[in-house]
Amino acid sequence: MRYPVVAGQFYPAGEELVAVLDEFFSDLGGEGSGRKITAGVVPHAGYIFSGYTASRTYKAIYEDGLPETFVIIGPNHTGLGSPIAVYPSGKWRTSLGDVDVDSEMAKAIAKLSGIADLDELAHKYEHSIEVQLPFIQYIAEKAEKDVRIVPIALGLQEEETAKALGKAIFEASQELNRDVVVIASTDFMHYGPMYGYVPFRARAAELPHRIKEWDFRVIRRILDFDVKGMFRELREMNHTMCGPGAVGTAMVYSRSAGALEAELLHYTTSFEVSRSTDAIVGYASIAFRR
Repeated sequence: MRYPVVAGQFYPAGEELVAVLDEFFSDLGGEGSGRKITAGVVPHAGYIFSGYTASRTYKAIYEDGLPETFVIIGPNHTGLGSPIAVYPSGKWRTSLGDVDVDSEMAKAIAKLSGIADLDELAHKYEHSIEVQLPFIQYIAEKAEKDVRIVPIALGLQEEETAKALGKAIFEASQELNRDVVVIASTDFMHYGPMYGYVPFRARAAELPHRIKEWDFRVIRRILDFDVKGMFRELREMNHTMCGPGAVGTAMVYSRSAGALEAELLHYTTSFEVSRSTDAIVGYASIAFRR
């Protein structure tokens, strides 16, 4: 059992969590059955800052139709464990209940990738995957459907890693005949001294606009399924997006799974809530579709 470590910090626990999710999903439409979505990009900050943005991806997935398994890829912020760590088996718990790990899919991904390890340690204190579970549990309950997860913590944010992992997830889904949606958990620009990163100087009033400009240079590449271009933009700007490996993996998987388009569903920054320019983080929700 993997127990929650950031409940009550990044997101509420207990009944308050349900109330927050009810608010995020107040415009939820009917459950779909078309199953065109192959992957989604979601943020992983505190729900007060990025929860609504994250909900837009899960709303789209619910209205498209839920898969059997969510492969959730998030950056490894702690440095613990394997640099490419696939959680092998068992359950993940939140105050909404337990979610089973798709151990068969996890083992297949690790084996087919040739670079990933079956490893629990990398996930012990990592928040980037945990914060996604209440969203998944909420829409699964609405759909009255059991879903499973494959959590993957990425310490290596590289183009070649993304290509190998995306290919392995697709091959595993084909080998096991598994209906899969990949969730790429990432925040975009991290600006400010608290992040040790001030790449440009601007008047405080200009900062939110400048950060959005830099984020949209990256987002445009994502919408074009341009993995190489995304990583090039990140290098050229010295951009501080924390999960490019996850997003690259989602793009590679989606193309293999027949995705033809990508849509930006929502974008915001922490400034919209904090009104502080001392530290600003960008958040985006994106859906890839066949």
